[in-house]
Amino acid sequence: MSTATAWPVIGGNMKILIIGCSNSLYLHHDFNKVFNIHPAHIVNLSAPGVGNRYITARLFEYVNNNKLPDYVYLQYSGLSRIDIPLDRKVVVPNYDYQTKTATANWVASGGQNGSWRNCEMLKRFFAYMYPIAETQNKDIYSMSLNEIFSGIQLCNTLGVKYNWSTYYDYTNPPNELTKIDGFVEKIPDYIDYSNHINEYPLNLAYTLNRIPEDGIHYGRSVGEAYLERNRNKFNI
Repeated sequence: MSTATAWPVIGGNMKILIIGCSNSLYLHHDFNKVFNIHPAHIVNLSAPGVGNRYITARLFEYVNNNKLPDYVYLQYSGLSRIDIPLDRKVVVPNYDYQTKTATANWVASGGQNGSWRNCEMLKRFFAYMYPIAETQNKDIYSMSLNEIFSGIQLCNTLGVKYNWSTYYDYTNPPNELTKIDGFVEKIPDYIDYSNHINEYPLNLAYTLNRIPEDGIHYGRSVGEAYLERNRNKFNI
């Protein structure tokens, strides 16, 4: 089980909020290195295996219980991932992909072929949420895209500076694993792309020929290159 953690940087009053999946676990270090924002107070609520419901829900939870951050970066995850907020007292035995927050214990499927398949307790939940005879579920993808819309609109409504992206390009997944994680032919027009970075870290890993061994978790050098190449697009 992971516990979402905040990493403060000594000095200054600027607050930066980062939320994503396992590919964003070390983004607070990369932000410090690339943008030289050592006076900032960075809160990284990323967690392994999570999907877009968790990412947007943690954004709402944070702004409801804290002062507004000065900047938010959201790096959304796979479209096929389902997150369930269980009561904080409920713990799934022998399952790594659960994150306890102030309000819930979030349990992540990790995708249609995720680790839930090896957990008898979670089979009772997720087996009925994924299609039995199909490998792609457009309804799940639509709900996941709706979470992106909600997160972006919250930032717009609150007037918080922000950027966002997804760890891979939903319309051009770079490998079979990301196709299973979810893909669409077109992103809905109602999703605001004005603060999108217009690049995707995992796709960049393939462009730079720094392909991750597991096909999903790109290296820190790719994460830093992603920030460096696009530093002028970040509204920090």
